Amino acid sequence: MTRLDLHMRWLLRGKAPILVGPWLSEVGFESLYWIPFVHYLRHRYNIPKDRLIAVTRGGAGFWYDTEQAVELLDYVPLKDLRLAQLEQHAATKSLKQTTLTPWEQKLIPLIAARCGLRRHRVLHPSLMYSFFHDWWASKMSLLDCLTHLRFAPMPVLLPPPELDLPERYIAVKFYQRPTWPLNPDIQHWTEDLLGRLAPKMPIVSLSTGLPADDHTDAHIPGVINLVGKVTPQNNLAIQSAVIAKAQAFIGTYGGTMQLAVRLGIPSAGFFTQFKDTAYSHLLLTNYLGVSGQRPVFVGRPGDASFVAQLMTGIQA
Repeated sequence: MTRLDLHMRWLLRGKAPILVGPWLSEVGFESLYWIPFVHYLRHRYNIPKDRLIAVTRGGAGFWYDTEQAVELLDYVPLKDLRLAQLEQHAATKSLKQTTLTPWEQKLIPLIAARCGLRRHRVLHPSLMYSFFHDWWASKMSLLDCLTHLRFAPMPVLLPPPELDLPERYIAVKFYQRPTWPLNPDIQHWTEDLLGRLAPKMPIVSLSTGLPADDHTDAHIPGVINLVGKVTPQNNLAIQSAVIAKAQAFIGTYGGTMQLAVRLGIPSAGFFTQFKDTAYSHLLLTNYLGVSGQRPVFVGRPGDASFVAQLMTGIQA
């Protein structure tokens, strides 16, 4: 019997509801690993769907396909959540939920009480971070990784009618992160790319104007965006709805691009320097594109130019 089996035997003892989370960090880890890991556990250990209560933020609870979901930001203001994340980063140099923090230990009983739960268990993200540590350190095979992930189709919502989206469009999100520093050259390249795409198809920027994380959105002039049209409690739900209806996604290589891949949308993600990220994430992202038979491109701006020039030469 493995350590995972022992942990799950303890977790599933009795019939108490199980709080799944709380999930506090990156969209990429949530969509690539946490939700597929939860689905794997549900399938592997025969956990009834109605026993799980997803606890996440930004309206993303429906991604989990559970009977019930809790919106974390109904309990904690966004600024307090960001403060807790910053305090965690200062203490651990990471936003990964590798342990159940004192802040979470205070929050979870409050959520359980408001849900009317006399007893409860917690399926915490630290289990996932511990299990896949070797994968991110390039010490686990892709086969072993995939064996413990179950990529069920992600539920989707229709975008709210008040967004008044075009019938066909490209969803875009470029933002600051270690792989994509926002400098004048990058800004110029982004504006040039979108300027060449806009006459062919409308562009919808996923920029929300909300300080939801430490990623600063690039300025993209003259396009439809979500600023002033979403709230902290629904911003991820609406972003995923906009992505799911798009003809394609283009943006920074990172969590939003990986969400687009999980949603089955043809996607292109860009980086200028491959740092502070694991190659294993890229490997899994490409695998999902290949296995799902959807175009997925990850590369530097120059790589895209080379492919475009090559294809132009072949067609000529």
